[in-house]
Amino acid sequence: MPNLQLTTRDGIATITFDRDGSTANIFDRATLEELGGLITEISTYASLKGLVIRSAKPSIFIAGADLRTLSSAKGDELKALIELGQQTFDRLADLRIPTVAAIHGACVGGGLELALACDWRVASDSKKTKIGLPETQLGILPAWGGSTRLPRLVGLPTALSLILSGKLLAAKAAKHKGVVDAVAPEENLDAFASGWIARGKRKMESHALIHNPLSVAVIRKKARAGLMAKTRGLYPGPAAALEVVADSVGRSREESLRAERDEIIRLAELPETHQLMRLFFLQERAKKHRHVEAEPRKVENTAVIGAGVMGSGIAYWLSTRGYPVLLRDVSADAIAKGMAGIGKLYRDAASRRVLTPTEAARGLDRIHPSSVPVPMGRCDLVIEAAVEELGIKKKICADLSSRVSAETLLATNTSALPIHELAEVITNPGRLLGLHFFNPVHRMQLVEVVRTPSTSDETLATGVAFVRSIGKLPVVVRDSPGFLVNRILMPYLVEAAAIFERGADPEALDRTMLDFGMPMGPLRLLDEVGLDVAIHVARTLTAAYPERMKVPEIAAKLVEKGQLGRKSGKGFYLYGGRREFPNPVALGLRSGAAPLPADTCDRLSGLMTEEARLCLSEGVAETADDIDLAMVMGTGYAPFRGGPMQFRKEEP
Repeated sequence: MPNLQLTTRDGIATITFDRDGSTANIFDRATLEELGGLITEISTYASLKGLVIRSAKPSIFIAGADLRTLSSAKGDELKALIELGQQTFDRLADLRIPTVAAIHGACVGGGLELALACDWRVASDSKKTKIGLPETQLGILPAWGGSTRLPRLVGLPTALSLILSGKLLAAKAAKHKGVVDAVAPEENLDAFASGWIARGKRKMESHALIHNPLSVAVIRKKARAGLMAKTRGLYPGPAAALEVVADSVGRSREESLRAERDEIIRLAELPETHQLMRLFFLQERAKKHRHVEAEPRKVENTAVIGAGVMGSGIAYWLSTRGYPVLLRDVSADAIAKGMAGIGKLYRDAASRRVLTPTEAARGLDRIHPSSVPVPMGRCDLVIEAAVEELGIKKKICADLSSRVSAETLLATNTSALPIHELAEVITNPGRLLGLHFFNPVHRMQLVEVVRTPSTSDETLATGVAFVRSIGKLPVVVRDSPGFLVNRILMPYLVEAAAIFERGADPEALDRTMLDFGMPMGPLRLLDEVGLDVAIHVARTLTAAYPERMKVPEIAAKLVEKGQLGRKSGKGFYLYGGRREFPNPVALGLRSGAAPLPADTCDRLSGLMTEEARLCLSEGVAETADDIDLAMVMGTGYAPFRGGPMQFRKEEP
């Protein structure tokens, strides 16, 4: 079956992308060849006034290249595929008639490169419409003309910002950046696009003030510095993209396209690219993989017990995804503080144009706070997010069990406590599971879905489906101390604290792991988590695994002094100024000053890998892939390294 349809009406041709048997439109060799054939046909029609390119899919314009094909193609095969895409889009750009891309839904990667080859781009105002070039996040660069055409359209600084970040823009933001020319209501998009034909062929702006050699040199230098600060030179894809894009404004189209082709062929062979592509596929699997045969139940009404940092964060996120949320806490002050935090999150989202003011107001209205008992019989899912004390959680779960429907799912957000012990105090323990969100909830995409021995298949299926429905990635783990992520992370943090206590410079220690690719050093991470929280998790794990785990003594000493990390202004570092400095109190608790051991990076990374392998052998996670995905999404473990199960110590 064809993937494209060509129709003509009133002198305007329309190509409609509608991939057979798929919810998405993507580019593979067959689709590119099909598009090329239609362009040839259109070029023979002397009476045509213009061409509109649109999609028949309800939420996707074109989702880019077929990444399975792209990731497996090497050498001459990849070269031929890149050249086919470039030549096809060049022929579209060179048509004598004006061309318009009518964009509704996801227009990313090769989809946007197709749109950039058109004279004009108009986009629907739907929230489904997202526009961008995310290739650098996969270790490659836009190579079907995106690195060449975008800077010519919007100017070099804007193009570099969009390509190096891989950011996806809503329609209005894309118009503001100059990526699209107009935004129209979804229901009028096709007619609106046809109207742009009358504008004729586009005359490109020269951008002379910013595309002269002197300006380009300044822009390039600034972009390099920003990229190095962000990536520490660990990601070849963005670095290559920066040079190709910056060079493109001083080259002919043909020269720039050759540079795109040569760089993507080089990048495709790198191990970093392989791992980034692999992680993309693991994320896609997490969105679809079926863990059990049971069908999930529908969840409509939710409740969150506990209005602290995690409880309020979870309530905020559920409300942004359209769920009514009862936020319950025994303390009126906690409710007030939690709602104040939620209000700030909504204001921040509106100011960053993630949500409109109306959407923010409606989301806030979906949260119903209460410091007194209220009926909960209509709740389909209750998430307990109270303090990390097993006795308190048992009392809460026992009370909930008697006050909700017998079918209501009960979930706990505990980060390390044994969930199966909560099953002892509730009726129908098959409905109990863990939903371990990570802090901050609105930024962290991972949720550990924890299955106890009594959790039913239907409960597990419902938990996984619910996590997906709120835009998070579920990883199913077995109920055991620390679950997966915290258990793997803790030996790393404990050993880092021990190395510091033996005299290592804290900034040098953290810098070592930044150079490895972690988003922050281990001592900074301990401060961000909260030293009191870290000690609580460490005690839970030490009780379960005394031969490998221990409580970091220096952290316990800081907690005794009321120095809990960032939240108290003091931990391993001092906070509150323009930058953080080592805390003299923490330095004074060391046994002395000593150089950082040469094997620190291998030692710390190896501890995570060793614990990860134990988790796999014990069945805490189903697969090594699940472990890698969880650690990357839950801790920021260096994505280009693929996860702890891929780590190999450097050879001496």
